[in-house]
Amino acid sequence: MKTIVFVTPKIDTFSNPTLIFLFEKLLEKDYTILFFGFEQIFIPSEIRKRIKLYQLPFNFYEFNYNYKDLKKLLSQYFFIYKTLKIENKPDKIICVDPMGLVIAGRINKIVKLNIIYASFEIFFEDEFYVQRKKIIKKLEMKYSGDVALVVIQDSTRERLLRIVNNFGKSTKFLHIPVSPKPIDYTPEEYDIYSDLNIPKDKKIIIYSGTLMAWSGVNELINLLPDKLRSDFWIVIHSHHKLDDNDELKIKMKGMSDKNYNISFHNKPFYDNKDYFSFLSACHIGIATYFPNNVDIFAGKNIQEIGLSSGKFSTYMMIGLPTITTPNTIYKELNIKYNFGETIERPEDIPSASEKILSDYKTKSENCKELYAKELNPVSKINQLMNYIEDPKSLS
Repeated sequence: MKTIVFVTPKIDTFSNPTLIFLFEKLLEKDYTILFFGFEQIFIPSEIRKRIKLYQLPFNFYEFNYNYKDLKKLLSQYFFIYKTLKIENKPDKIICVDPMGLVIAGRINKIVKLNIIYASFEIFFEDEFYVQRKKIIKKLEMKYSGDVALVVIQDSTRERLLRIVNNFGKSTKFLHIPVSPKPIDYTPEEYDIYSDLNIPKDKKIIIYSGTLMAWSGVNELINLLPDKLRSDFWIVIHSHHKLDDNDELKIKMKGMSDKNYNISFHNKPFYDNKDYFSFLSACHIGIATYFPNNVDIFAGKNIQEIGLSSGKFSTYMMIGLPTITTPNTIYKELNIKYNFGETIERPEDIPSASEKILSDYKTKSENCKELYAKELNPVSKINQLMNYIEDPKSLS
């Protein structure tokens, strides 16, 4: 029986299309997946029933030397040794992001495993103002020397990660964009106009994803009512259910009550076919990233988000012309493929939207070409699977 360990501090692991695809390929190959993490927001049923779920061990920044914590630590040591050395005998561990690597490094002290580091968020120590975050960075740097393979999205992000970590000379790198695998779906099957009470004559601008400050979502909706052409309609979609007292939710409801051109869709899609049909009923995608020094990953990590943006890749796959901020990769891709418009400021969204509509069909086809040539993850996931089966396969 082939077994692999997966470690993540994230609760939204299965909103990452790269990881979903990887899980599917592992299960196709009959791997037993030992999943160490917190309770997940959602796990696809076909994956949940075939993985073994465990609590996240060694999840601390600095160890407190007292009786209670020592007892807990010894219990975790025993459990890890029993589970990974006696009962299952895996030889590889996949860990996600800095804290995932720290935990994998601690596990590796007990049971020697080949570490595969899946990096989707990059820590920059000079941007930290909270001591515990600096501790995580120091630990990440410590354990990065034990990493055999780094999975990262593009050359720019690889360069940034190499600068801030201490990888060994033998550490290999594999670029895999955060991108959904191609599947058949019915374009525009979802009747977004009826479901969200949008007039049929409106062109829909969609933002779908995390509603953090760096997303520019507040600036986007502030274009209403008079900075955006009246034939445009903004739809904000979040996979995560917002509480009724959420400030942004209250704000959007107030705008809707005033008959502004805005709708909020706060329901998760459990099937990608449904999600892609929903997005394909829209006309322009928003994938903007505005760095700040407040959110933990919102500095240089956001500034050079590159191919770590799942929403960008998804928009490209379905042929949705997109407005992005001008990070290095997006500027290069837009020069090469003309997928939409890049902007410096949120105030540029109205003019960028009008430019997209003036050459819509061409840009839509260009998006699909970009996905096919740059973002389709199939061959790269197959390379990763080959490495998991035989590390010598990746030169």
